[in-house]
Amino acid sequence: MMEVIDLTMRVSPVTKVFPGSPQPTFVAWSRFDVHGYDSEVVHMSTHTGTHMDAPSHFAPGKQAIDGISASRLVSQAVLIKVPKKADQLIEIADISEEVRQGDTVVFATGWERQYKNSHYMTKNPGLSGKAAAYLAKNKVNAVAIDGPSIDAGFDGKFTAHNILLQAGVLAVENLCNLDKIGKKKRFTLVVAPLKLAGASGSPVRALALLLP
Repeated sequence: MMEVIDLTMRVSPVTKVFPGSPQPTFVAWSRFDVHGYDSEVVHMSTHTGTHMDAPSHFAPGKQAIDGISASRLVSQAVLIKVPKKADQLIEIADISEEVRQGDTVVFATGWERQYKNSHYMTKNPGLSGKAAAYLAKNKVNAVAIDGPSIDAGFDGKFTAHNILLQAGVLAVENLCNLDKIGKKKRFTLVVAPLKLAGASGSPVRALALLLP
């Protein structure tokens, strides 16, 4: 039987957000005892929690989140375990597994374990420019990471974002529970963003599908 592992952060009013972004806010809109049903209004950035960056996030005029083909949202993923500390870069030499065209490359740096620390959003590891260019050249589908950004916290130029999104490579950030995948190197990854018209990104539900 196939095992399904949820790689998605829970979104709540205390979810950590990129500096300057709004905290998620949930407002009760209807009440069961008054209207016969419950509903809520949510206010948050499209880049909150576990989310996908569309190319238009750093490349105006390129695909927005609603323009991404559904076929790209279910992909073969390769898991690369590369422990990194604060502000460390993922280099080409760290890409130890075979990367195939169309893969989603998932980096498990261990940074998700720093979530409760104050520096989680500002000192995270990320890709070097050379590593990002290598993945773009290999025409991967997406790059995913267990931290708040594919760029290291110190990189105010957003080097990896600019290289990958300009090349049409998707980015998935703030994954969690990658340790539950175990020793599997390859698996099927489902990353389902909302179909938000013209948006540069969206929160997602990210699922790893593991065959026996």
